[in-house]
Amino acid sequence: MNKNTLNQTNLDSIEKINLANSNWWQPKIEKKQLKNLIKRSDTKAWIHTLIYFSSLIISGYIAYLSWGTWWSIPAFIIYGTIYANSNSRWHEYGHRTAFRTRGLNEFFYEISSFLAFFEPVSWRWSHANHHSKTRHVDLDLEIADPRPVKLWPIFFTEFFGYYRIKAELIKIIKHSFRNFKISIDHGENKPPLSVIDLVPKSQINRMVWTSRVFLLIILSTIAYSFYLRSVIPLFFVVTPQIYGGPILWILAFPQHAGLKFNSSDHRETTRTLYLGPILGYFLYSNMQYHIEHHVFPQVPFYNLPKLHELIKSQLPKSNRGLIDAYWEIIPAMLKQSKDSTYNIEKELPS
Repeated sequence: MNKNTLNQTNLDSIEKINLANSNWWQPKIEKKQLKNLIKRSDTKAWIHTLIYFSSLIISGYIAYLSWGTWWSIPAFIIYGTIYANSNSRWHEYGHRTAFRTRGLNEFFYEISSFLAFFEPVSWRWSHANHHSKTRHVDLDLEIADPRPVKLWPIFFTEFFGYYRIKAELIKIIKHSFRNFKISIDHGENKPPLSVIDLVPKSQINRMVWTSRVFLLIILSTIAYSFYLRSVIPLFFVVTPQIYGGPILWILAFPQHAGLKFNSSDHRETTRTLYLGPILGYFLYSNMQYHIEHHVFPQVPFYNLPKLHELIKSQLPKSNRGLIDAYWEIIPAMLKQSKDSTYNIEKELPS
């Protein structure tokens, strides 16, 4: 099956919906200020990258030394948490805004894609689509809280990223064998849009080969575990996305949770909250400034706090930390599990 045989009707329906940046709400900001914020810095990106990968290697080595003792439990939780938060690195390198040098963004994007367990080709196009169609139902493939909200999967199963890892594993296996058939739901309905509709024909072969590389690494890790007669290799590769996933989920879920669908104003569909340097900068790469990121995705993560200060008077009140955010989200989720029309209404500045 090739790109020419895919669902052209889906692609046509996407193009009919004009969601270009010019149609989204834009804050008032001086062009000179925005130009300065868009500037990328190899130095700032290297500092962040070295801090992260050094922490990952050191925590992994400590976890290895602790194997066979009770200390291995906290050691692997720390390692897994750092590993799982490769997600934010995948995101930043994928936007090509971290480094000034394009090749460095691409190099670390490929590495972070495997750590975050995102096949790099399909997810690059899916995420670009997420930015142009944010929370537009049947068009945005990255909606984490579809209605009606199902509480158990959201707050328990996905707390460990189980469904995401499972879905990605199935996808890379299928794509490795050039199987692009779209799974249908229990009602025998074909999804209105799938990621294969988004990937250009020229990128299909690359997607197939990156899927095969992912699969080879996973199978090699499993084989090495059998060879050693030990599960320890499995605790270092892929599975940290599961046992280290809770902190990532706690940080990432507030991005859009409980907010409106089908709005062209990111202030109604996206959330900004305040986090400290460990959770915010180190683990989450400043993605807590999520309205700012969606409004100007070309601004590097290390400049988002400055952007926030410049436009915060034009934004709804930011949540003051995770507790404040979930104090807003959880009651909304409970209501949305029964009433799919309910949304959190953010008060916008006049």
